[in-house]
Amino acid sequence: MIKQNILIVDDNAKNIQVAANVLKSTELYNIYFATSGKKAIELLGKENYSLILLDINMPELDGYQTADIIKQNPNINKIPIIFLSANANKESIKKGFEHGGQDYITKPFDESELIHRVNTHIELFLAKEKLQGQFDTTQVLLDQYKLAVDAGASVSKSDLDGNIIYVNDKFCELSKYSKEELIGSHHRMFRSPEVDDAIYKDLWDTITHKKTWHGTVKNIAKDGSPYYFEATIMPLVDTEGTIIEYISIRTDITKEVQLKNDIIATQQEVLSTFGELGEWRSKETGEHVNRVALFSELLAQVYGCSHEDSQLLKMASPMHDIGKVIIPDKILLKPSKLTKEEFQTMKEHTTYGYEIFHKSKHELLQTAALIAHEHHEKWDGSGYPRGIKSTDIHLFGRITAIADVFDALTQDRVYKKAWDVEEAIEYIKNESGKSFEPRLVELLLQNIDAILTIKHQHSA
Repeated sequence: MIKQNILIVDDNAKNIQVAANVLKSTELYNIYFATSGKKAIELLGKENYSLILLDINMPELDGYQTADIIKQNPNINKIPIIFLSANANKESIKKGFEHGGQDYITKPFDESELIHRVNTHIELFLAKEKLQGQFDTTQVLLDQYKLAVDAGASVSKSDLDGNIIYVNDKFCELSKYSKEELIGSHHRMFRSPEVDDAIYKDLWDTITHKKTWHGTVKNIAKDGSPYYFEATIMPLVDTEGTIIEYISIRTDITKEVQLKNDIIATQQEVLSTFGELGEWRSKETGEHVNRVALFSELLAQVYGCSHEDSQLLKMASPMHDIGKVIIPDKILLKPSKLTKEEFQTMKEHTTYGYEIFHKSKHELLQTAALIAHEHHEKWDGSGYPRGIKSTDIHLFGRITAIADVFDALTQDRVYKKAWDVEEAIEYIKNESGKSFEPRLVELLLQNIDAILTIKHQHSA
């Protein structure tokens, strides 16, 4: 295993030595140190680091100022920062997150907690780096595919009734029909049943009114395989402005669509793995996040969400409890009831989860941030962290909430035994209009057989 580099920044050499000794004991890391913010910035330009442990109270540049400089540098701003400080007040902790910190550990620290948090953040950093690399590689491939398809286009012409009167070789290659089979046939022979009739109606209305239609269409080739293309279809008119035929120029984007689907599958796999990491810390199985994802997808579909939104929710919902990776083990794994103070700390996992993803520009990660933030909000406004209610809670948050609670009730946890399904259903009923949106309660009960089938198929 390749050792990861960690930079410890503290103006007190003794503090550096204490943290370094603890981390060196794992034999997983190379430890570097700086005794000032300025020196830290210099070192960050010379080596690749996977984590920065940053003290706050330092001369010249304090920890917050150092963090600000790091976050402004695109070459190093993705390195996670853990503030390691004796300042244990809430204002200092809040300020740490505001200045780009991913975590905050107070000194004197517990050795096992330091090791565990460092391990967790480095694993997250490496996973995000891997995902970014996949995104970058995929973008390069997409650009190459675009250049390739631009080298040629498939062309066809049809008469006023839509019957094919001309095709080029590219068209035959794409559709897998010969010219003899195509000439005289109608374009509807390629239609995919998955394409809404409204698209074809819009296409026909546009070109018959002497306008150009642009759009993406899925067709079915002779061998039954699907292919996708971006089409520009326009009427050809004579000198008097009368339409005499229609021409269609198609760019094959089948590989791009398939690659996009692969990217989505990769995103789903990575986020699911992140979700399982969070569940592993809670001593739960990864199947919990898989079940919540599938419950959420089902409820979104019956609620009336589009296929795209249902899939987006399914992929992002495994991140609902990712913020728990920051919660101390003594609270997260406590087998007895939490104290009021401990519960307040536990509730912060919603904000931590939001902080992990909300700055991303990717829709999927933004959705993950939203769900992590709102899945403990309640319909009547009694939830957390913001106490929002009703439809002020995003639908994705409302759906994930009921899916998560139902599964959690019917599974063993460190602090309780699993409830019977009937008990869980009764609880869900009683919380209609309180914790959960009434319509979602109705939909869960109406589809309980499908929910239990998913639960059975994905049991730990």
